[in-house]
Order: sequence, then C-alpha cells, then structure tokens
Amino acid sequence: MNLQLQTLIELQKIDSEIAELERGKAAIPRQIESGRAGIEEKQIRLKEAEDNLLALQKKRKDLEMDVATENDHIAKTKTKLPAVKTNKEYSAILSEVDAVKEKILVLEDQELELMEILEKKEGEIPPLKAHCKEEEEKFNAYKLKKETEAERTEKELEVIRPRRSQVANSLETKWLEHYAKVFNAREGVAVVAIHENICQGCLQQILPQQVIDVKVGETISYCEQCLRILYWKEDRESAVPK
Repeated sequence: MNLQLQTLIELQKIDSEIAELERGKAAIPRQIESGRAGIEEKQIRLKEAEDNLLALQKKRKDLEMDVATENDHIAKTKTKLPAVKTNKEYSAILSEVDAVKEKILVLEDQELELMEILEKKEGEIPPLKAHCKEEEEKFNAYKLKKETEAERTEKELEVIRPRRSQVANSLETKWLEHYAKVFNAREGVAVVAIHENICQGCLQQILPQQVIDVKVGETISYCEQCLRILYWKEDRESAVPK
C-alpha cells in the first residue's frame, strides 16, 4: 500500500480517537451540572417544606396569643361586674363574656386542627433531610469520578496530540491540505474504506476501475462524490455518516 495512504489512514484513526476523547470530555461539565440541578431541586423542596413548617408554627403561636388576648378580655370584662347598677348592664357584660368564650372555642378548635397538621409536617422533614444528604453524598462522589475522568482524558489527549502532529507532518502538503479540507467539510471523516464497491462515507457506488486502483493501493484515490480518500479493506468497516 502507498506509504502516504497508510499515513492518511493512520491520521484518520488518530483524529477519530481524539474526537471521541474530546466529545467525552466536553460532555462531563454538562453531566455534572445535570446532577447538580437534581440536587438543587431536592434542596428547594426541603427548603419549601421547612418554610411551610415555620409558617405553621408561627400561625400556632399567633392563635395561642389570640386565645390569651381573649382570656384577658374576659378577665377585664368581669372586673366591671361589681360596678354594674342595672340588670341590663349585668346581662350585657355576661353576653360579652359569652361571646368572647365562643370566640375562644373557635380559636382553640383551629389550634387543635393546626397541631395535627404540624405533627404531620414535622414528621416529613427528617426523611427529606436524610434523602437530601444521601443524594448530596452521591453527587459529590459522582462529581469526583467525572472530574477524575476528565483529568484522565486530558492526559490521554496530551499523549495522542503530539503523535497526531508527527503523523500529519510526514504527509505531503497536497494530501495534508486535501485531508484537512475534507475533514472539516465532512464532520471529521476524510478517509473511508470501500466495501462491496461502495464508498462508506457517502454510500455512493465506486466505478469498477477505481475500485481496482484502490485495491492495488499504489496510488491515492478519492470518492468523486464526497472527496473522501478511499482505501480497500476486506472486512466491512463501520459505516460513516455523510
């Protein structure tokens, strides 16, 4: 096989490997942020539950204060009884006291209902906190794993990039330029195999004489349709999209 063609095949292999590593590395920040968003959502739900509980506790205190205020009202109203001079005034004071007592009963019923709700809500907080903590620990472990993966990938790239430069520099300028042009135009795939007389880049039929030339491998040939450089491989290579 033509040495330049062998070099082009090797360059494509290296570039495909680099592209795969870079895609994996580029996805890591998004993966971490996705995990972080899930944690933040759980933290928001916990905060909402805690705020709701605080609001209910405040409401209960307000009810307790309202009951205390109304009891004070009764006490102050009763102090007026010794000074009354008529049955009408006496009845009016007793009616006022009875009305306040009715109001207190309503407030106490509200307080009892609220206490039941509070008991339920207070029981919901500890499991939510435990779940949040567990998920945070899982996320921190996941984040560390992904950061380690990114570092490992970068080290692999630091090894492969110089090798890529070395291979590219061994190519003749015209073929390196052709490779670069097609590589940029065809989503990073500039060299493909022929299988069953079909270009595995654009899936177009290759003319019989060109297939023979590619099989012989003494010269470099490219697909007239997609301009990808062609080589012959007996077993089918993975098809590459246009």
